[in-house]
Amino acid sequence: MRIAFLAGHLSRRASGVRQMIEGLSGALAARGADIRVFGIADEAWGNGDSETWQGAPAEVFQRYGPANLGFMPKLGAALAAYKPDIVHLHGIWMYSSAVAASWAGRGINGSGGKLVISPHGMLAPAALAYSPTAKRIIRAAWQNRAFARAAAYHATAAQEESDTRAFLGDVDVEIVPNGVADTAIARPEWSARQKRVVAIGRLHPVKGYDRLIQAWEQVGAVHPDWRLEIAGPDPDGYAAQLRTLAGQYGGGTVTISPPQFGAARDALIAHSRLFALPSLTENFALTVPEALVCATPVLASTGAPWQGLVAQECGWWVDPDPARLTDALLQAIAADAAGTLESMGAKGREWALSEFGWDGIAARMEAFYERVMRGERGA
Repeated sequence: MRIAFLAGHLSRRASGVRQMIEGLSGALAARGADIRVFGIADEAWGNGDSETWQGAPAEVFQRYGPANLGFMPKLGAALAAYKPDIVHLHGIWMYSSAVAASWAGRGINGSGGKLVISPHGMLAPAALAYSPTAKRIIRAAWQNRAFARAAAYHATAAQEESDTRAFLGDVDVEIVPNGVADTAIARPEWSARQKRVVAIGRLHPVKGYDRLIQAWEQVGAVHPDWRLEIAGPDPDGYAAQLRTLAGQYGGGTVTISPPQFGAARDALIAHSRLFALPSLTENFALTVPEALVCATPVLASTGAPWQGLVAQECGWWVDPDPARLTDALLQAIAADAAGTLESMGAKGREWALSEFGWDGIAARMEAFYERVMRGERGA
């Protein structure tokens, strides 16, 4: 089976989506799959990100026009030349959807190739609420054709499956979670970790960082020896608003930092005592198992599908309301004082490695592709 991944940016600009595509494509290749990744050439890719890429062989193309459309005029010919059996489209609304729709039209009528779409959270109500006019135009231009020609959809959790069917009707959806690799950095002794809560991700209103900063006002007042650090890429200039909020609520204990990548990112997590994910909506949130692998407990919002944190005794799962976030943060700091936060981190690491290892995730994705190629619908 020949598999093509169609994506947007493959550089650090894509944040968690890059990590998912890199990890899954690499794991599929390691299992013997014939797979290639197609994406956008950007400055970060040319300035080192291509050298650190550990996924399947990647081919990138020059983008023209608005960045959010990702118009790559050479993508269609490259995809046709590769002759895949499965095209797996990662993300929607961009030009890659138009190419996938065109290929699926030819494939279904000729070679029998199948199109699979991973929305990556873009069909969640909160995500659909952003730029609705632009999305209506793109749907009419090409996205509806891609939806109509997709053989099946991939979701990373039950909520994303529900969101996909709420938007598209009774389509075939397979749930396969994202995977995680073990960190290569040495984990410090707990006593060497800073009294710090860290949040890592794209700086955007949907991530709920404004609520986390507001929640920190009481926490910082009661525990002035603790710090909150929010680090991530800032493509839309949202960091300025967060810094204003930090000045209002942070009491000098909140920092908005540039993004960290690779070992530096893992080290930031591993040297913190709690990871926070206050998002209004997340289809999966790969940063959660990545934090758990670092033996760092997690406070996640109910906007993300991580209720397992409570069942596995390695974190908190609360509404992304400032008051509820404050309560959970205070509970976590109390757990640290009682000596139980460290053991929660150890439990989380064991769970993440056993449940979300990339080889097992790739095996499940292979089975999904094989079912789609047979023309069978999932349960």
